[in-house]
Amino acid sequence: MKHLLQESSLTKLFQQAELYQALLELGRSALPENLAIHLTGVSIEQQTLICLTDGANWASKLRFFEQTLLHHYDQNLPHLKLNQVYFKVMVDLDTPAGIKRSPNRPDEKAAEQMKTLSKTLPPKLADALTKLSQRAQSNKDRD
Repeated sequence: MKHLLQESSLTKLFQQAELYQALLELGRSALPENLAIHLTGVSIEQQTLICLTDGANWASKLRFFEQTLLHHYDQNLPHLKLNQVYFKVMVDLDTPAGIKRSPNRPDEKAAEQMKTLSKTLPPKLADALTKLSQRAQSNKDRD
């Protein structure tokens, strides 16, 4: 069994790393500077260019440059014959997914104003406003 740290294995690993870095730099060179930093990785599977981004919002913005990326790779690496781009969002597991917040509830004064206002509104809207005003009451009951 070959030892993992033999030179041939390490050489292959470094060559692959250099290849992926070169593909990334080529992709970034086709993009505006403010978007290029959000392209975090590039891979190629069959005839598909896979672009890794650091957020869904950046993936959406980068989609506008899909044809630009294909053309740029086709000019520099025509033998790949790429015909589509697929964007993947890399999720950072170290950052929390979102901040959980408790719902904002109206205070008692606002609840009373809602009840008063609901008397002058159409039935469906009045019911909705009444339900909303009751949230303040349920909040008061919990204290």
